[in-house]
Amino acid sequence: MKRTSFLLSLCLAGFIFILLPHHEASAAQIGIGTEKTIVQNPLEMKRQAAQEKRERAEAKKQVRLKAIAKQKAEVEHKAAKEDAKKKARHVVKQSLKQVKTERSAKRTETFETTAYTTNPENNGSRLYNGRALTASGYDVTNTITYEGRRIVAVDPSVVPLGTKVHVDGFGDAIALDTGGAIRGKIMDLLVGSKQEALEWGRRQVTVTFE
Repeated sequence: MKRTSFLLSLCLAGFIFILLPHHEASAAQIGIGTEKTIVQNPLEMKRQAAQEKRERAEAKKQVRLKAIAKQKAEVEHKAAKEDAKKKARHVVKQSLKQVKTERSAKRTETFETTAYTTNPENNGSRLYNGRALTASGYDVTNTITYEGRRIVAVDPSVVPLGTKVHVDGFGDAIALDTGGAIRGKIMDLLVGSKQEALEWGRRQVTVTFE
């Protein structure tokens, strides 16, 4: 009986020993099979790297192009300003040249000049209803200019009333008055005070007719 039990135990142990390696192998195989390893394709990695390199190069190129365009615009703007200044200077120069040419082409004569005021006590004239009027009817009670020009008295047979002239040392003027003592090439200049008239005195000046 004991021998039989021993043999059965021995057989059972052998059977378990035989089965045990196969079970462990299966478990090992299952373990290996369940592991997942992700390996990226080397060619795909190279393609992505090349694409990123191209994108970086393109971005740098766009930055350079923008900088060049900005610099070009600044240069063109500066050149346009300089060109505008040159044109403006040329226009002014031509205008001055034209004025000079026109003045040189205008008739000039030498006149004997004196000066007077609107005060009857100083010039022997008289007031009209308390107003000082020129021979042309212009009221000079409170002014000595007409449309920005000084007023002069002339001999109408030599210088017609309304004639515009430039009197050296006096300025642009217009003939709006006459006088009993003004005959021939004599011109009387209207000034603001007796002192100014005395300071002017009697002068020979060049008169340019416009």
